[in-house]
Amino acid sequence: MKIQTLGIIGLLFTAGLHVTAQIPSPGVVEAFEDQPVEVTWLGPGHWWVDFGQAAFGNLVLDTPADAPSDATVTVQMGEARRAEAKAVEPEPGGTVRYQQHEVALVPGGEVWPALTWAPPGWMKDGWLELPAGAGEMMPFRYAEIEGAPEWWDATTTVRRRGWRTAFNDAAASFSSSSPELDAVWQLCKYSIKATTFMGLYVDGDRERKPYEADALLNQLSHYAVDAEYETARHTNDYLIAQPTWPTEWRLQMVMLVWNDFLWSGDDTGLRTHYDVLVERAMIERRTADGLFRGFDGHPERDIIDWPGGERDGYDMAPDVKTVVSAFHYRAVFLLAEIAEHLGRAEDAASFAAMAAQTRDAINARLWDERLGAYRDGLDSETGTLSEHAASHATFFALALGVVPPERVERATAYVAARGMVPSVYGAQFLLEALYDGGAAQAGFDLLTSRGQRSWLNMSEKVGSTITLEAWDPAFKPNLDWNHAWGAAPANLIPRKVMGIDPVEPGFARFVVRPQTAGLTHAQVKLPTPHGAIELAVVGTSAAEWSARLVVPAGTVAEFHLPFAGTPVVSGEGSDDVKVMRRADDVSPVVELPAGAWTLTMVPQPLS
Repeated sequence: MKIQTLGIIGLLFTAGLHVTAQIPSPGVVEAFEDQPVEVTWLGPGHWWVDFGQAAFGNLVLDTPADAPSDATVTVQMGEARRAEAKAVEPEPGGTVRYQQHEVALVPGGEVWPALTWAPPGWMKDGWLELPAGAGEMMPFRYAEIEGAPEWWDATTTVRRRGWRTAFNDAAASFSSSSPELDAVWQLCKYSIKATTFMGLYVDGDRERKPYEADALLNQLSHYAVDAEYETARHTNDYLIAQPTWPTEWRLQMVMLVWNDFLWSGDDTGLRTHYDVLVERAMIERRTADGLFRGFDGHPERDIIDWPGGERDGYDMAPDVKTVVSAFHYRAVFLLAEIAEHLGRAEDAASFAAMAAQTRDAINARLWDERLGAYRDGLDSETGTLSEHAASHATFFALALGVVPPERVERATAYVAARGMVPSVYGAQFLLEALYDGGAAQAGFDLLTSRGQRSWLNMSEKVGSTITLEAWDPAFKPNLDWNHAWGAAPANLIPRKVMGIDPVEPGFARFVVRPQTAGLTHAQVKLPTPHGAIELAVVGTSAAEWSARLVVPAGTVAEFHLPFAGTPVVSGEGSDDVKVMRRADDVSPVVELPAGAWTLTMVPQPLS
């Protein structure tokens, strides 16, 4: 089999040139309107308005038809308020949004501020026009209106009009015995809902353009809160035409298109983009033993994590970096799966061999047995190994499937001890690594933390109702307050805490492996193309534990029970219930067809 490793796009990137293909149009957005949760008269002509949550839109001001005269008011709008005052913060810092406009009130009509937006000065191309039918907008929660005439009453004449992808609020839910975890899930679910104002996934309001890493986290979280797949597909189409500069993020294109197939069951993206996905794996950059030589120039360069201060001191000098090689492994591993599905048997065998070679090389050359962790990288010419072992080298290897079973426990312990050292982007992979390694309590502690590197810090201390671009302004002074790549718990809670993940396309088969740690109860509703999966779990020991699972028609659940013992299953479904054990599991696994099932356990006797 001969795989084309470098098409025209690959040639241009290798030469360091910028590629601009035809940029697909944004997806479809819908208009919505909402009312303030608080309107306060502050004094003559001065009103304070709070909508409760930030959203992308504009402020609409109505004027009664019988108004005695025209008037002009000053409107301030923003995401932040002044401390302990009913006032919009005019200098919020970073790229937190604020605008002020003069607005003429017209009797018998509705008016709104003439909002403005411009891309950052350094961003010469790549931004998108607003979706058809959407007006200029900004993210804001608060508004202040000054200079209003006495006859104008803001309590009945102010509303917010915004735009976003259609969203079904009832599609997903989560609640538990932890108010902190519930608050994190609500913050992240709303962040996904609020940030689709462009009809695809973008890098916040500052840039309004897609990046692969943002899209990957956004995609998984969107799927977990609403069975809506078109927004991700529009984003994938954009990124196929307009790849971005970080090495790993172009490798993630394979993951993005695979996720579309795995969650929705629709293989159109695989068929349409197969050749480009092969190019994005950058097979020409493999070393002889299967490692991956990254980039250190512009426009391409290795990124590891972002911003740069969130890399746990990662050694960026070696051309072979463990994190980049791990993403390359994942790309070629998935290409083997894709090729197999598409009937390209020769390609599938070739990619599978590449994946195995890369995995073996990482484990042979980059593992530090003394540390129980991976070093950051090595020099491909001399073989000199980096002396540093950032948490990233190990948690990305765990999350991307590089670590062999016999090393998982030590590797997981290493990253658990390091704590929340990555950015909000890296946190997705760190938490996947912890839960996949069985460190549920460590994962739960990070999800519910109130430290500076936490989701509760974003809402309770910083004061945003949408997830931030970084944990705190201290870590990224130019951060924004409307960045969905910070919303990873929207997918991590259903997928890792509650343990529900598709294993066959479109959820034809899905795994349930709850790791609820100290939660005394938790329940989740996860949307799928076949309908909602509903799971409720009670108890923290085998003797008191029980679960109720609704398996949608057309699907099969593979339930991994959390304790050793004998499962007891009852329910409303067929009798085709199978109990089995996996060689790598102490606890039993039950295969459940469509229906509503209750599971309990008879604990294994103490020896």
